[in-house]
Amino acid sequence: MKNLRLLLVSLFVFSCVTHGQDTIRITNGEWEPFMSEYSAHYGVNSHVVSEAFKLEGIVVEWGFYPWVRAYAVTKSGTWDASASWWPVEETKQSFLLSDPISQTSFVFFHLKSYDFNWEKLNDLKNLRIGGTFEYDYGEAFMAASKNGHLKMDYTATDEQNYKKLIRGRIEIFPNDPVVGYAQIRNSLPIEEAKLITHHPTEFELSTLHLIISKKSNRAQYFLDKFNSGFKKLKISGRYDEMQNDLSSGKYDKKKTKWQKQD
Repeated sequence: MKNLRLLLVSLFVFSCVTHGQDTIRITNGEWEPFMSEYSAHYGVNSHVVSEAFKLEGIVVEWGFYPWVRAYAVTKSGTWDASASWWPVEETKQSFLLSDPISQTSFVFFHLKSYDFNWEKLNDLKNLRIGGTFEYDYGEAFMAASKNGHLKMDYTATDEQNYKKLIRGRIEIFPNDPVVGYAQIRNSLPIEEAKLITHHPTEFELSTLHLIISKKSNRAQYFLDKFNSGFKKLKISGRYDEMQNDLSSGKYDKKKTKWQKQD
């Protein structure tokens, strides 16, 4: 009987601890080194999100999906939030947006041997341009692509586009510079990686945000908690440390999925 009482007390305590733990469920995808199931802490933006919520006593449960599905299951309210997205009007209709987590832009990658220059989209009309299915390269670019003003050659992943550059199947490929060079380092042999550079002109400069489904019954609560924790993270200097780690390659994709080490 004594052992039974001890068992019941233990189960009660465990139940209280478990149910007392606050959790947010967040979807994610592959765009290293900002977000990736194969990066340390699931990428720098994911790390920022986890640490900001941790400072507010909230644990993150991550779910990795293709980007379109990650967006859809969060919009439906099946998951609470998704990390991290551009602040476009369509997204604002269905989600609450956090303070900006990081900045992003697009540049055109090309071979160093290819004499490439551009100022406006019309300069690109005769070029073979690589693209990744389901990616959005900005309103003007996507409109020009849809109207047939740009010659697009889409494939499944960013990494495949760099290989197409090397083989001469495309001439330019748009991507964020931080993302692009991380992907090049991890998808190409060193000698091939050295052959690629980018044009300095940026377009579609924007910010990336945690987006929280308006169908989540705690949407405003989670938004307030994240923004509060994020401010604490920046004040402490930890956010700047993460950005330095990003520059040093800490968040580059690895060969195996990242596992949390307690």
